Amino acid sequence: MTTSSTSPLIEIRQVTKRFPGVVALKDVSFDVRPGEFHSICGENGAGKSTLMKILSGVYTDFEGQILVKGVVVNFTGTREAEGSGISIIHQELNLVEELTVAANIFLGRELTSGWGLLNDRQMEIESDSLFTQLDSKISPSQLVRELRVGDQQLVEIAKALSRQAEILIMDEPTSALTETEVERLFRVIQKLRASGVTILYISHKMEEVFRLSDRITVMRDGQVVKTLDRTATSPREITHLMVGREIENTDLSAGRQYGETVLEVQLLSLPRYGHARQWRLEGISLSLRRGEVLGVAGLMGAGRTELLECLFGASSIPPQGTILLKGKPVHFTHPGQAVEAGIAMVTEDRKRVGIFSQMTVRENITLCTLRDSTSAGIISPSRERTAATATIEQLGVKTASTESMITNLSGGNQQKCIIGRWLKTKPDVLLLDDPTRGVDVGAKAELYRVIDTLARDGLGVIVTSSELPELITLCDRILVLCEGRLTGELIRGEFTEHRIMELATMQAEAIGA
Repeated sequence: MTTSSTSPLIEIRQVTKRFPGVVALKDVSFDVRPGEFHSICGENGAGKSTLMKILSGVYTDFEGQILVKGVVVNFTGTREAEGSGISIIHQELNLVEELTVAANIFLGRELTSGWGLLNDRQMEIESDSLFTQLDSKISPSQLVRELRVGDQQLVEIAKALSRQAEILIMDEPTSALTETEVERLFRVIQKLRASGVTILYISHKMEEVFRLSDRITVMRDGQVVKTLDRTATSPREITHLMVGREIENTDLSAGRQYGETVLEVQLLSLPRYGHARQWRLEGISLSLRRGEVLGVAGLMGAGRTELLECLFGASSIPPQGTILLKGKPVHFTHPGQAVEAGIAMVTEDRKRVGIFSQMTVRENITLCTLRDSTSAGIISPSRERTAATATIEQLGVKTASTESMITNLSGGNQQKCIIGRWLKTKPDVLLLDDPTRGVDVGAKAELYRVIDTLARDGLGVIVTSSELPELITLCDRILVLCEGRLTGELIRGEFTEHRIMELATMQAEAIGA
């Protein structure tokens, strides 16, 4: 689609960005050609998102130059960048939860009637048209807070499409999407490319990068390592350039030693009042042994997250059925009760219900185990720092210090802090809801090994994931849900992506047959 003789649309020249105690970017230089799909790859903390925030006007204070269409630009904010045709879809959702979908899409660019009043009807019509392009049935009048993460991501994409951007930056846009939604997004991307839109794409998923890219720029430790034509490289080479070492194939196939049943669920159901489908979950039964990693697969809306929330006492509606923890019935009405009993949960949405954005890395890691850092009722900062440092070293968190604000960390490193927080509670059962969302390939391999080690130490783990290869790598058994009902259970040796997808797309009438 592009040629080497094409003049660059974007030129990034020796860009450097400093934060307190950290040089996030150092002398970064490369160019982007008109109409190309240019992927930016690198581990968490490599500087990818920081660079894209500079290009889109989020960060205005930096060294070096940015040229767009041959002209040096110094954006004073995102609106000015948008005025130059640059739009960004952030990895972390940037929506106003109390507003409707349509209001979010047109926020700051509201449509008005002849009397100067908001034209809500027209905004909903145009929003509906955008979702038609995305093959989505999201209602423009629905409140954003009522949407699951995957649908909120689609709202962000629709918002960017509404600006008719010439240059579209996508920062991990598929991180919360199911395979079906990803395919839908790729069809939209092809339409955008056909219309001449230039796309800068950040992703850790090599399959996506090599399916879509014209060229790939690899970053490591805030610097550009290399820019390569997709046809002249391989996923293995890109991964090696990203991490500076070879990533061995994660092999977790060796049999784990299982202990007694630590968790048992009998006919768990979750009502869905005022909806044609009366149940979010219906008649779910499962068991989990010590030392076992149990996967839960299913498309968006299948009930994966709802199942974990019921087990953790975090469901807004009390579930029906029986939950046995270490052989005893439990009825959690609050997550605090579940934590006290020995259950921990890492949620899928770290921004809303994971990190505490006004706290430091140390405070985020030790929040659930402050008793371990107290003496005579007084918190010992030195004990807290020691505890946080141990987690940072265990999970390879990239941070300037334990006293850095959690929001200064990349998304993947924030996720590591959350996982470390819950590991410090020493649970009997660990619930992981899409735990590697937005985490790079090197960090994923490390987290897989951590999860495997925890299981071999006797912890029972239940994990959901939108990535089937992840479940196949991690799990001893996989349960598959479709529309809130259990459609199958597979043991290692029976795992294939094709079989899991068959079970995940079974029609309701076939389930009961």
